[in-house]
Amino acid sequence: MRAARRGPPLAAALLCAALFLALGPGPARGQARGAAPDGPITAWIADWDLARGLAEWRAHPGLFDSVRVFSANFDSRDQPALTPEWAKILGSDVSGVFGPAKVYLTVVNDVATPTGKGNILKDPALVSRLVATPASRAGHVEALVALAKRHKFPGLEIDYENVAAADWPNFLTFVEALFRRSQAEGLALSVLLQPQRRYLASPLPKGPGYVLMGYNLFGFHSGPGPKATPEFLADQAAALRAIGALEATSLALATGGFDWTGPKAARQLTETEAQTLLAQKNVRPTRSPADGYLVSRYSDDKGQNHDVWYADGETLATLWRAGRAAGFTRLAVWRLGGNTPSLFSWLATLGH
Repeated sequence: MRAARRGPPLAAALLCAALFLALGPGPARGQARGAAPDGPITAWIADWDLARGLAEWRAHPGLFDSVRVFSANFDSRDQPALTPEWAKILGSDVSGVFGPAKVYLTVVNDVATPTGKGNILKDPALVSRLVATPASRAGHVEALVALAKRHKFPGLEIDYENVAAADWPNFLTFVEALFRRSQAEGLALSVLLQPQRRYLASPLPKGPGYVLMGYNLFGFHSGPGPKATPEFLADQAAALRAIGALEATSLALATGGFDWTGPKAARQLTETEAQTLLAQKNVRPTRSPADGYLVSRYSDDKGQNHDVWYADGETLATLWRAGRAAGFTRLAVWRLGGNTPSLFSWLATLGH
């Protein structure tokens, strides 16, 4: 997952909430029905976009079977804790916000400082320390279970990224231990998988649910392009099938997109931000036929060319059809907040 830290002004968030409550998940004109998932549909709400994410969740009751709270991270002593934004509203019982819904706490290998200066995102050294020995793994398992129980979460989710190849065997041993402990405590367990073959080359522990990050084909690391393509998703499904993990793995598709300036300079946009930007520039996007992304180019006040690629409901419908054809049966949406009714209209057609 991408751990940016920014959010809309409160007035914009309230306006967005009112818009979604008014419009609801009505049918989208010309939108084809997708292949229904066999299992639950889930979505994340990020701490930097709480107002809009919660507004979208509340405006579409029953659309998602579960929700994932993003996130908990780590302090300088390698101890996990909810981010302050979530801790403030969740208190000691997550059901006070989400009622009886199944809620996962997503734990990310970010190291956060009290001031925000010197934060380390997706720290591989942190993971290496936490899973290095039987003692460190056992201590970490207990810390995670205690955190989930402290806030009465029904489930835990591990989103440890950039894990060094040398640490991968220890990480899988940690997952096995955490699953056993979670089962004993009645907690569901989910594990995020990056779309990288070196992490999908050996069998995964049986028991946890897995979620493949079906995006980041193009992004901050690259020039302009789609976050995902049908070929990309088929390749990931083939890798999971080869290690016997496809049936246990949900496919996460990402909303929004990027605005690139030059070969690698990019900023992330939600769908509504992309629409607003292009309206200001008086630019009408075209749709990429291969993957369904909306694509456009404009010049800024300095004469620099910008390339914008972003997703809407039709894009995710295109990608989900490809993912379904490749063998994925469960869908996850990264993320709620900054989406238009087209996303929810399409999700409502799935009729899971």
